Amino acid sequence: MMKPEQLVVDYSRNKARETAAHIAKLRDLRQLHELGYTQVKLAKLVGVSQPTISDMLRRARIAAPDVRPGTHGGTPYEIAARYAAGEIDRVLALRELTAWQYDRPAETNPFSWVNDGTPVIEGSFNIQIGRALRDGFLADEDYDDLLNALADD
Repeated sequence: MMKPEQLVVDYSRNKARETAAHIAKLRDLRQLHELGYTQVKLAKLVGVSQPTISDMLRRARIAAPDVRPGTHGGTPYEIAARYAAGEIDRVLALRELTAWQYDRPAETNPFSWVNDGTPVIEGSFNIQIGRALRDGFLADEDYDDLLNALADD
């Protein structure tokens, strides 16, 4: 039997592979739908119900955009997952994450008496990189190096 430490490493890598594959599958479904495949046809292909495909396509519009040219993902989260899965090395992952154009957070309402909540910006640094850090796709030192590289820009 393997040592527990190695099993933890293997589990983490497999979790990242599963996440990257799931994003790729959602992207494939979205692209097939955009090419004219109906939800009913996609449901038969996948082996699920049409309402499930509808939900998957809704999630795909957010979580599985097309891979950006010159990168290994459609989102920074996907790049981090591919790094954690061992598909790309640390130097390349940090280079792509540093060069990424993150969506800017929404401006807060200038009227302090209005508490309309700040909308979630899915493509923001805090959402994308924070999620990757929370899910274990980036280590603390990766996060620190990324922050330092972005501060130097």
